[in-house]
Amino acid sequence: MAEIDDVLRSFKDDVLKSLKDNLVCLLHHGSRAKGEARPDSDYDSIIITRQVNRKVIESLRNVFSKYPQFSFYLLSIDDLKTLPRGHYLEFQYAKPLYGKLERKLPTKREAIDYTNHKRRDTLDAIRHNLILHHPNERKARLVYYALKDAYICLSYLAFSESGELPPTRKHTVTYFKQRKGHSLGIRLLEILDNWASYKEDANENPDSYLFLLEEFFRKFHP
Repeated sequence: MAEIDDVLRSFKDDVLKSLKDNLVCLLHHGSRAKGEARPDSDYDSIIITRQVNRKVIESLRNVFSKYPQFSFYLLSIDDLKTLPRGHYLEFQYAKPLYGKLERKLPTKREAIDYTNHKRRDTLDAIRHNLILHHPNERKARLVYYALKDAYICLSYLAFSESGELPPTRKHTVTYFKQRKGHSLGIRLLEILDNWASYKEDANENPDSYLFLLEEFFRKFHP
């Protein structure tokens, strides 16, 4: 953990130096924050600013050129006002690096509504890539991100049913195994958990994975 802490500390310092008092909150989230990362996993961050403009974007471009393994979600205070309430669940287990984000858990209805929008967008992207010709590399990239969307949809479904968001993928799998439901979703999450073992095959045969994902999202109705 010391190495990760050092990387995050350096990242935080560079973001703060770049944005100064425009920075409201910097959060670390995703698989590394939850302790379920693979060696090649991104460092996911959420950056909340008072405002976003060209200067902010160009400043952050310089910061992220130093951190190729970092990804981010940039939001201004105004953006937060229009963010779907269900989206806030994605920040539930984020760890603060700077500042604090005040957030209220969405209702079960808001979580379901957000899940339905994500499901629809992902399903459209999968069908587009299955019907039109695209390079296998692009399809394999979609496989990986669609697996992550499947995880979000299943964890949100668990929240809408139980009132609690499972903290990790393994907790989500355990939840649905206990309820003896969503066997295809469980299979997809197990692929995501062992992505290093599937990555090469997904690059060579992405359609087989995309058809599994298409079936999951087509039948998923929270």
